[in-house]
Amino acid sequence: MKSLGVIETRGLVAAIQAVDAACKSASVNCIGYRKVGAGLVSVCFEGEISAIHTAIERGLSVAAAIDKQVSSLVIARPERSVVASLSNLKGHPLCATANTGAEVTVDAKAVSTMSPENSALAGLVAQAEPSPELVEDKSAAIRKGRKA
Repeated sequence: MKSLGVIETRGLVAAIQAVDAACKSASVNCIGYRKVGAGLVSVCFEGEISAIHTAIERGLSVAAAIDKQVSSLVIARPERSVVASLSNLKGHPLCATANTGAEVTVDAKAVSTMSPENSALAGLVAQAEPSPELVEDKSAAIRKGRKA
């Protein structure tokens, strides 16, 4: 991550409009959001420092049209611990890939006899269902449909 930008608004609608404007104005990625409390929503972006400045400016101007209580933050080179603490944001993609233990088999003869039109699809293989013993076990409360 080169730099980090944060926009904090009052209300989810203003945050969504700020994210939309910020992502359209510069090449930044929205890495997630957090509902802080009392109606405050923080949205985090990552990208190059100049793109983050442009995106934050545009997002602030759009969010300020809805509600005047808007704030922002830009960190040029965030410390690794800061980035690690943001790994639990809502909407943040998981970094580690899950190993389902499913085995995939490919028939080499079928792949080699494919037509030239389908040769681009030769690398795509359907994955098998994971075995029942490898599927993650849910807690008893979730299985019964109650909140934990």
